[in-house]
Parts: sequence; C-alpha cells; structure tokens
Amino acid sequence: MNRQVTLWLMTIACIMSTLILPVASAEQAGDSGPVVHNMSLTHHDFEDWSFTPSANDTLAITNKSDVAHSIYVTYPDGKVVNLGVQLPGETVSLTIPAAGDYLLQCWIHPVIRAEMTVAP
Repeated sequence: MNRQVTLWLMTIACIMSTLILPVASAEQAGDSGPVVHNMSLTHHDFEDWSFTPSANDTLAITNKSDVAHSIYVTYPDGKVVNLGVQLPGETVSLTIPAAGDYLLQCWIHPVIRAEMTVAP
C-alpha cells in the first residue's frame, strides 16, 4: 500500500475513533452470571481462543497489532453490529445477545475473519 493511502486510512481511523462510543462494558457479573472472554487480534487474524461463550457473555477484543482494525459482527439473524475503529492497543467489547453462529470480520482487512458458536 502506498504511503498516501496508508496516511489517509490512519487519518480516517483516528477521526472515526473519536466519534464512536464503546458498544458495551467488559465487566464480569459474577460466578453464576455472564463472564468476560478476552480475545486478541493481530495483523492478519484473530488469535486462537479456547472458550465457548454463552448468551449474555461479553467478548473483549484487544488489538495487538500496530495497525487499526474495524471489527463488525454478523449475528445469527443477519443483523450486523459495527464495533468501530480500533486503534493499536485498544479493546472493544460486545455483549452477546443470543446463542448461534456469529461471524467476526475486519472491515479494513476483510481477510481477517472468524466464526464463533455461542452456546445457549
């Protein structure tokens, strides 16, 4: 990617990050309630995870790369939720509303995608 395009994308990412509020807080509700599951995002993919989230749990996704990402999630019913631009080192959160198969993908880097099954 040439330098002008890279600078343009970084500028847009910075502007958008100041306009978008976090989707949800990443707090644990207790032993019997929803839990927070931590995930990591690198330059090219989501790092492997070993948990199976349940409905009402929270996903906290940390950007461990040195480039911006913009994660959006496609719900089992087809609804799409944009978690906004995520600068390096930032964490975005999403409270999972229901069981089913979810698709997580980066709008900026479409090859970055992961499927996640949520237990009832």
